[in-house]
Amino acid sequence: MIKHIVFWRLNERAYGNDKQTNARILKEKLLTMKSKVDGLLKIEVGFDFSNEKDSFDVVLYSEFSSKEALYQYQIHP
Repeated sequence: MIKHIVFWRLNERAYGNDKQTNARILKEKLLTMKSKVDGLLKIEVGFDFSNEKDSFDVVLYSEFSSKEALYQYQIHP
């Protein structure tokens, strides 16, 4: 099993939206990957609630059945 973790810091405004809106959009798009990528076993997306200076806004945690499955996820459009 391969575990893949990604952290993002978002701009206060981007694409005409505030940070919270973009975080929700990002979460929705990431969660749709579960049914689209073979070998993606688990996917979770969380938001920062601490608002600490060095914290990230969004975190992705995912598990894959193999390195090949992770690769297929990374090149998925």
